[in-house]
Amino acid sequence: MDSGKEILILGAGVSGLSTGILLLKKGYKAIIWAKDLPPNTTSNKAAALWYPYLCFPRDKAIPWARFTFDYLQKEIMQDSESGCIKRVISEIFDKPQEEPWWKDAFPGEVERPTKEELPNGYIDGYRIETIVFDTSIYMDYLVRMFKNLGGTIVQKVVKDIQEAFSEYDLVVNCTGLGSRELFNDDRLYPVRGQMVKIKSIGLDQIVVDDEGPNTLSLVVPRINDIMIGGTAQKDNWNTEVDPEDTKEILRKISFIAPQIKNVEVISESVGLRPARDSVRLETQSFGDKIVVHNYGHCGAGFTLSWGCAKDVVEIIENL
Repeated sequence: MDSGKEILILGAGVSGLSTGILLLKKGYKAIIWAKDLPPNTTSNKAAALWYPYLCFPRDKAIPWARFTFDYLQKEIMQDSESGCIKRVISEIFDKPQEEPWWKDAFPGEVERPTKEELPNGYIDGYRIETIVFDTSIYMDYLVRMFKNLGGTIVQKVVKDIQEAFSEYDLVVNCTGLGSRELFNDDRLYPVRGQMVKIKSIGLDQIVVDDEGPNTLSLVVPRINDIMIGGTAQKDNWNTEVDPEDTKEILRKISFIAPQIKNVEVISESVGLRPARDSVRLETQSFGDKIVVHNYGHCGAGFTLSWGCAKDVVEIIENL
């Protein structure tokens, strides 16, 4: 497709913004319509880090994640204002583990913590130096980059795809859970995540238990605070903070990161991960109009963001 053509993107989360930025860099004109804008997107509420989590199909997730990691290192980490920082992450287990399924997505070696480095009750783990996206900074950074490249963002609710087709022939759909109604996708469902932001106490390492006795619990030190969580509640649409979830989060954290005591809570938040049996990255035709879908990343939206955006651009270039 000729560059210079105007393309509409639906959604201003990490997928919509990343896709828009790569399209603009290729010479296309891009405009975003979105119901919610940063700082009020689902992406803003994530304890975002590069780590393949709840994403399918795995054979596609590996190259998407690998491209994203490489792109972050070469293009994003070079800018001190991006809100991206390196952090060591340890995923810990109470049972012996095989090699992680995602090891080919990571460009370095996957190490194992020693027994002395593991909390009580844990016997194995994976350790890598990963990248944290401090969403309180990174999402605004993406908005600035998109606008500086010439993109336009409009806050607008789209209830029928024909509203978009009345002005545009080509639409990129990055609406996440919104695709359930907009495109009648009943394979899409929420996985509710509740997070607690606490005051920084000097921690600089991420710890995650996703399968063990304290699942799901994670500690993610960011630039100015620490995100702790969490929940992974399938088909739970509740976007209100649940005090019982907060209490349980704080209880579980005491086992995986016992140095976190007497925490000073800054805020609590809830985000609904857009889960699906597989990421939907494909075209759909509506007569002479075309939609390129890019949604269903569940807990790996940031991890797959630039890789999926690259594939969307390639699809459009080949139309």
